Amino acid sequence: MNGNVLVLDLTHGGEILAKEYAQRGCEVTAVDVYHTASEEVKNSLTSCGIEVLDAAPARTFDLGILPIHCPDSYIGKAKLVKRLTSHEAVGQLASFNFPTVEITGVWGKTSACHILAHILVACGKKVLLHTSRGRGIVSTEGTVILKDKVSIAPPAILDISKSELDVDIGIFEVSLGGTGLANIAAITSLGNNYAIAAGTKKAFDGKVQMIASARDIVVYPHEETNLWAPHVLQGVKTVTFGGGDVQLILPDKLVLGKQVRAQVITPEKSYEVKLQGSYLVPSYLIALSTALGCAYALKLDMDKAVSSLASFNGVPGRGEVLKEKGWYRIIERNPGVSAGSIAWNLKTLEDYYAQTDIGVALDPVNAKVCEKLDLKEVNALLSADNCVTGQYLMNMPGFDNPGFRRIDGFTDVRGKHATLMCCTKEGYL
Repeated sequence: MNGNVLVLDLTHGGEILAKEYAQRGCEVTAVDVYHTASEEVKNSLTSCGIEVLDAAPARTFDLGILPIHCPDSYIGKAKLVKRLTSHEAVGQLASFNFPTVEITGVWGKTSACHILAHILVACGKKVLLHTSRGRGIVSTEGTVILKDKVSIAPPAILDISKSELDVDIGIFEVSLGGTGLANIAAITSLGNNYAIAAGTKKAFDGKVQMIASARDIVVYPHEETNLWAPHVLQGVKTVTFGGGDVQLILPDKLVLGKQVRAQVITPEKSYEVKLQGSYLVPSYLIALSTALGCAYALKLDMDKAVSSLASFNGVPGRGEVLKEKGWYRIIERNPGVSAGSIAWNLKTLEDYYAQTDIGVALDPVNAKVCEKLDLKEVNALLSADNCVTGQYLMNMPGFDNPGFRRIDGFTDVRGKHATLMCCTKEGYL
């Protein structure tokens, strides 16, 4: 491989791609378009013979690599003979000697990955699991953590492919789209089809790449069939959930902290399972359904797959239910905390669990995230909900206080509500 390559963005794994192309004999220019790269990262690129700039130069490049969420304006006066997204570039550069599953979507992708890993381990598989919560190997012997804080941008998959790992299958959470490498490519949901690339594209533009590049089997919500089916390549099989091939049915009324009797229906058989009360089961409906859809696509023993969910206790910090003395605490810690996710959990608490005295406490930014929490939007949502009886904001410099009471920590409001939902926007994207 030769030629000159322009890599835009050093925030979402661009340095991994830049080094890979340099190692393959290309002349590489890496541009820190978001001006967030550390000097350590820049120096490591320079030491590999890679030119590092703050803006794209007015030159012609044989190949340009841009994250799908990167607006074209960052190309500037550069000219690209050929152009690839980061997802497409990883699809060309990486390979695995074991089958893989890639999962993307607006909601539930981290939880779906963890649930699928839980199912696969119950079916006797050794699993490489990569999500925004970290990277590790999961087996019947437990979990071995390989890396604590990781990115779910597509170049992370290229990074993973460099390691020699003794596993049966890999499960990768991927932001926005897919690389085309996976045997199973799954979308949890499109959700609200939010804007990306400075408003020039939509989430659909990223996720449709997951479908259009899939090589074996695609998995997506039955209700979104009209969106995705036109983009499935000939010869690629389709599995749908929430109807179609796999459907998970919950009771209409539940009790916080108590087990939930659920039904799973496939074309071949109907199953029953009792799900744990340690997490908000209805909030996991999309994630559980996605994982079951992937299990069905993988042709796992569905008796084992469904029964394994009885021992799944939820993903720590994702709709986690903790019973205190006379009240409940709901913990939500993840990069995807937003007005939409808060509204989803509130609806769950009110509609399924009949909660009418709910406090919501926010830690608006705890670690590296791409999008800060929109507090005005959250306040408007909470103020319009009669079941929300308190709004609290962690005392953090630089954040306005539109309708929130300032607190020093979540413990300041312990026991003041029948249910306290503690939301922290954190993680690595």
